[in-house]
Amino acid sequence: MRALTARSAAFAALFGLAAALGAAPKDAPPPTLKVGDPAPPLAVDKWIKGEPVPVLKKGTVYVVECWATWCGPCRTSIPHLTELQRKHTEAVFIGVAISDENAKVKEFVKEMGDKMDYRVATDDKNKTAKGWMSASGQRGIPCAFVVDKAGKLAWIGHPMKADFEEAVEAALKAENPDKAK
Repeated sequence: MRALTARSAAFAALFGLAAALGAAPKDAPPPTLKVGDPAPPLAVDKWIKGEPVPVLKKGTVYVVECWATWCGPCRTSIPHLTELQRKHTEAVFIGVAISDENAKVKEFVKEMGDKMDYRVATDDKNKTAKGWMSASGQRGIPCAFVVDKAGKLAWIGHPMKADFEEAVEAALKAENPDKAK
């Protein structure tokens, strides 16, 4: 009976994610958001932890990660993101919870304490999920986006991939476009 309940819960979670991201048919149009494109704006309902980032400013490297409290792989990536934020203090790491209520995210972040040591926000009516994830053809979470100093997407993918940290470091080493003028 417990196995059936666990399977039902897993199915419900997957269904919820598909609904949150607007599941697309197999013949969906190709992604409209790609590496090299300007980063879309963040659509935040509430900042749960850290200083709010009302706009992504040129000259700063950002890591925007879409995640959820119920997502096992998301929970696994949190210590890694914290480690990278501590290592690369000049970058701004932002975790945007895309399918959870503010109170649930706030409780989760409180439980995580210093293990989740970067900015955390909640999505505004799935606008970030659609503007970042759906637009780039990403269907699973966690999903990270590295935004370079020019305000363009430098990398898209799972934050536990081997080349993720390399992408963050490359974006940080790149010349600031505002200083080049």
